[in-house]
Amino acid sequence: MRITPLLALVLGSPLLVACSTAPVKLKYVQYEDETREPRGDYSGLTKFSLAKSILVVRREAAASAGQLAPATMTAVPAEATSPRTHFGVQQESPGANLLTISKLDNSNLVHRLASSNAPPASPRPSLTAVAGSVDLPDGSKALSLPLAIDTERLLDQANRNALTRWGVTENSNRKVAFEVAFEAVPKDAIDTRLLDLSKASQLYFYSACRTATVTFLSAPLTRQQFTVTLADPHFVQTIALANQGTITSHSGCGVDVRPAVAETADELKELNQAIAQARSLNGAWVTSVDADKSSALAAATASNRAAQKAVKAAATAAAVAEQKKRDEALRNAEVQVPRQQPARETFAF
Repeated sequence: MRITPLLALVLGSPLLVACSTAPVKLKYVQYEDETREPRGDYSGLTKFSLAKSILVVRREAAASAGQLAPATMTAVPAEATSPRTHFGVQQESPGANLLTISKLDNSNLVHRLASSNAPPASPRPSLTAVAGSVDLPDGSKALSLPLAIDTERLLDQANRNALTRWGVTENSNRKVAFEVAFEAVPKDAIDTRLLDLSKASQLYFYSACRTATVTFLSAPLTRQQFTVTLADPHFVQTIALANQGTITSHSGCGVDVRPAVAETADELKELNQAIAQARSLNGAWVTSVDADKSSALAAATASNRAAQKAVKAAATAAAVAEQKKRDEALRNAEVQVPRQQPARETFAF
């Protein structure tokens, strides 16, 4: 069940929780932007980060040989690096119900908050990483997939209105140009610059969700379009955490309130693998912003032409070197026949 974010933090009024027991009370501390040091006492706090989204584009296996499978795009969470996105939290008044916070593998991303007498244990699958994409060896105009786009580079400052950004993502001296049309954040989303932690003791907050449409401008995805829901860490949405309740993060953006039951190992393993892949790809692909559509497309075109020339030059040099090897081998294999002295005959008279 999807929960509508609450307005209590914006209005500054107490949050009324419709349950027979007192709500869970939390203590938050914000960490400094540069040093990640807390602004107050952090003894016993659990560190967590707001999420950003990495857009991963891949192709599934083709149904049969010779066919090109359609590309898919997935918004995968990662730790935000923007200011005011790193916090610490602890239960302020421990009672009969213990608050437990579980994170996704090798990250400070919150996976689940549970308030219960016996919280379910979370499976901890091992990290699985995959290599980033590389140029195709034949010098083709196309690039191999998957590729990644870091949306935090595009949302470089707080802007709650609809907006459009252009940019390129680069790997191995190849660039792919794209356009992203972001819809406005929800009306009740709170700018993190206005987030009052003293009024958030009965709330959990997470990166606000906004819809975006991505249109690719250059190969290998020219004119292909994808619509996704992604996390904007410059804004947060809020939700109450009641006793005997569980808040679980979506695999893309947002949260669900569910009964305190254990998640299957396969579900969690799949999510952790997706996050590991996105982290790896985001290290291989570099996202940068351009002023407009034409400049993004020009940057991708110029880079790809230069890369193709370099590939062709390398192929030509390799062919010349190979021919020299063959010529040398042929010369070494030739049989040098020594000159024979002229025959002499003796005649008797």
